[in-house]
Amino acid sequence: MEKKLFRYFVLALILGFIGFTDATYLTAVHFLDGEVACGEQGGCDEVTTSEYATIAGIPVSLFGVVYYLAVVLISVWWFDKRNSLALNMILFLVVPAFFMSAWFVYLMFFVIQAICWWCLVSAASTTILFLATLYMKLKSL
Repeated sequence: MEKKLFRYFVLALILGFIGFTDATYLTAVHFLDGEVACGEQGGCDEVTTSEYATIAGIPVSLFGVVYYLAVVLISVWWFDKRNSLALNMILFLVVPAFFMSAWFVYLMFFVIQAICWWCLVSAASTTILFLATLYMKLKSL
């Protein structure tokens, strides 16, 4: 079981770091009034400047920065102390984040009708974190 715990820890750290970096970039672009690098396909600016990109004037990506940072910090605490509370806290974070990501992906594809690859990276990171955390929680019961 120890090897699986270590794998989960490494996965959570990698995905947390990827998500944190992704969300930090999008947040910086938002506050600097920059243009999101999106490649030839475009679409990122349409998504990140849409009416759905902020909640009460706060960019959704800033919530992502806090979320991913919390996941990384709690994962380190969990790995260090093997405290089941930490795993519950991560689960408490990733479950709503997963559903929020699904909602934003729906909005991106069906309402805004533009693709933001940065947003998809975040959604994929959260989905994998959700599945891995759920697996670890079920294994610990």
